Amino acid sequence: MIGRLRGELIQKLPNLALVECGGVGYAAAISLSTYGLLGEVGAQVVLHTELLVRENEIALLGFATPQERELYRLLIKVDGVGPKLALAALGALPLEDLVQAIRGRDVKVLTRIPGVGKKTAEKMCFELSEKMGGLSGLDGLSGVPSGDPWEESLRSALTNLGFKEDAVLPVVAGLRTEKPPLAEAIRQALKALQR
Repeated sequence: MIGRLRGELIQKLPNLALVECGGVGYAAAISLSTYGLLGEVGAQVVLHTELLVRENEIALLGFATPQERELYRLLIKVDGVGPKLALAALGALPLEDLVQAIRGRDVKVLTRIPGVGKKTAEKMCFELSEKMGGLSGLDGLSGVPSGDPWEESLRSALTNLGFKEDAVLPVVAGLRTEKPPLAEAIRQALKALQR
């Protein structure tokens, strides 16, 4: 999986960035907020990426910050929110405002996002407001350093293996006191999740 790109920005459009890395050009769909944070064409850039694999499509999505990517991953878990709508949400509001609106269950602010109606906004609030309160990956949005890298890596590895966030968080919390090496922690967590 492609997790990060660093290279020269060859082309920059409001919905797409073309980054050349080692002679290969990677086209990544981006949000308007990432577009605003990218430098000019010819500049060296870093994009945190997500690979989207579907039955008839393979796409690369690029994010200016790990926090934006983390928020994207949460948004697409909401029923009715796909990759395009999640990117639109990330570009419609500054990240901090979007997180604040979801945490505060502010449906009025969320319905300003193109494509988000009242029902979708309510689902976003209902499904994500509690998760955002304690998710270390999003605490960094307010400028505070993000949580423990060991914990974040373990949680990310388990969710990438297809386990739901709700099931993963208590298992990660249970291993926090011992903090075994990551490979061992993943083995232990897998045993606990498969019970």
